Formats: sequence, C-alpha cells, structure tokens
Amino acid sequence: MATKKKKVEELVNVPSNGWPKMNQGTHLTVKTFEDGHTELVWDDEQLAKEVREAIEAYEMSQKKPAAKKTTKGKKK
Repeated sequence: MATKKKKVEELVNVPSNGWPKMNQGTHLTVKTFEDGHTELVWDDEQLAKEVREAIEAYEMSQKKPAAKKTTKGKKK
C-alpha cells in the first residue's frame, strides 16, 4: 500500500492593521514590525544575477574599440 506525503504548509506573515510594513526590492525585502525591529529577506539568486550583469556591463564599458587605421596620403 502506497503512502501519501503530507503537504507542508508554509507559514505566511499576515499583516494586521498594516503591520509588518514591507518594502520590497528586486533582491531584498525589508520587513519592519510594530515593535521597531526589522527583518531582511534576501533573494540570493536575483542578487547573484544582478551582480553578474553589473560585472558584464562594467567589462563591456572598459573594452576600447579597435583603432581604425587611416592613412593620410597625397592625392594624385
């Protein structure tokens, strides 16, 4: 007889009267609670992606375009 796996329920913070206050960015969520303490929730994958993109953009800006050779010669 096969057994069923129990579903794991995730606890979700349900705000009451507007608390906790949440400020969500692309890779960081800041929760501020009524008693004044804060909780930081990081999205590690998104942060790593943004860092890689920033590094690539910086490296592209540092590449110098190939110098074009122009010859100045006398017109015949």
